[in-house]
Amino acid sequence: MEQLPQELVERICTFLTPDDLKKTLTVSRSLQHASERVSGAFAQFDLTRANAQAFLSLFRGRRWQYLRHVRFRTQLSPYCQDEETESDANDSGETHRCRESPQELQEKDAQFTKEIDFIFTTLRTIEDRSSIGKLQLTIYTPIRAVHDVACAHRKCVSWRLHLQNPDKLPKLNSVRALSLEDENMIFPLEEERSLLHLDLRILIDLAVKLPYLEYLGCQLDGGRGWTHEYTSEEARQYTHDWAGPHRDSRHDLAKALEHASLPSTLRQAQLDFLKPLSSAELIDQTVQVPDLVNPAKHDPFSSSLQLFSYQLRKLELKAVVDASLFWPADGAATWPYLESIAIMFHISSPSGRWYFQGPNGDGHDTKGFEVTDASYPPLMDTPNDETLDEDADDNGVDVSTTTSCKFRVQPNDEVLVPFLTSFARAASNMPALKEACLWTPLLWDPSDVAGYQDFNETQIAKWPGGALAWGITYVAPATLGFHIFPGQHYSDSRQLWWTTGNWRPSDELHHLFHSIGDQTTGLIEHWGHEQYGQKLALRPIFEKFEVFGYRHPDSPWPIKSCPF
Repeated sequence: MEQLPQELVERICTFLTPDDLKKTLTVSRSLQHASERVSGAFAQFDLTRANAQAFLSLFRGRRWQYLRHVRFRTQLSPYCQDEETESDANDSGETHRCRESPQELQEKDAQFTKEIDFIFTTLRTIEDRSSIGKLQLTIYTPIRAVHDVACAHRKCVSWRLHLQNPDKLPKLNSVRALSLEDENMIFPLEEERSLLHLDLRILIDLAVKLPYLEYLGCQLDGGRGWTHEYTSEEARQYTHDWAGPHRDSRHDLAKALEHASLPSTLRQAQLDFLKPLSSAELIDQTVQVPDLVNPAKHDPFSSSLQLFSYQLRKLELKAVVDASLFWPADGAATWPYLESIAIMFHISSPSGRWYFQGPNGDGHDTKGFEVTDASYPPLMDTPNDETLDEDADDNGVDVSTTTSCKFRVQPNDEVLVPFLTSFARAASNMPALKEACLWTPLLWDPSDVAGYQDFNETQIAKWPGGALAWGITYVAPATLGFHIFPGQHYSDSRQLWWTTGNWRPSDELHHLFHSIGDQTTGLIEHWGHEQYGQKLALRPIFEKFEVFGYRHPDSPWPIKSCPF
């Protein structure tokens, strides 16, 4: 066996069962090496402070080349209420039973920074001892235990975590894919845990430290400007995300991208800022959302992502965005490399206007509220906090009863058409484009909205109570189709699917969409769906349009986690 080429030995091992692979570990050195690689036993590692030395020992040699995925769960010390939280030591009279003090916020940032420094330093130690590897690094946001706390304010936190002095982090040449993720869905009013939210610029601060980065991903709660559908006023107030930190986090990402020198190797991005989607959908659509743009003319978050996408080949994005995501204010843009793009946009825009309205035209003129100094959480307890806590003590906090105020299923052309126009103009400046999908999830449940008690909901959708969607899809010739109901796979022509219910574009907008792709090839348009007719479709047909999924099964990134 030792005389055989190592490539052949590894090929032989691919036909062995896991039990047989274990038996080969002591047969010969070549079989041991091949078995370790083929088995995948060293492909993934969940790194902690407790097992860091074992990690360094295990992967200091050849196994470093087998490693494909390192996962790290950031930790913050639990919060326990004690006598010191009742008042400050300087007898200022300020209390922090409900609210975090500036000192607490700084301490949290410092703890989080130490966690990030630990993972970067540990991986750099391996790199200094071995050759450059090729792996994905997944970092999970911290979930903080909150013990013996009577006040729910302590579990519903809007202040973001910040990374201090990111320039001091070492560079990691082995990380080819980076993903920041909220691993678990937390219900803070029902458990003694709090999911802490990251300042979004951290995504960029880490990416610039990875010179050979190929893929950048995230699955994060990027901010919740909406009002949850709870009927309980106490539950609504506790869980609402303060607009100030929400807006600042979006603007911070824009500032980071403005000055960042991203790796030239970066070609793929999968950015989900609407996780979990239920938090963005199970909302009261009659209530205003914040204006996240002002004082800027265009949304800095969206326009910065437009610049970010210039060098990409694949982009999948889920976010609250506006037209500047596609077309800059100066009216000049091109995407020379972009081949695949899938955008899921929220029905509310960054300005606070809504892309969709009710079938009766209600909600058409709703505008966002201004973000002011009063849009930030207090840094000390207030009389309003005390009143809310007293009401919660007296009445309880009901999280089981909800409103039914989901009525926005009709396009609001005043807001939506400029957005679609920008998308069409942008797509026509993507010479390499093979596939593009722009869609939004919708829900219909207007039981608590005036004017819909006797409304014939079947004119909206065949299954109005289902998870609905609205969107437009483009596929280039010789490319896997969106679906074949109607449509074609690998057609000789360009194809457009208008899954937009009974809505139709104006002639001008229609012409812009016709300009997408190679004009020397034909164009086939499909309106509606065989199963849903000219009504709103159910969502799975859009959810299956995965840039990083079945449409491209050979993509090396991202690596799907496997339980050990």
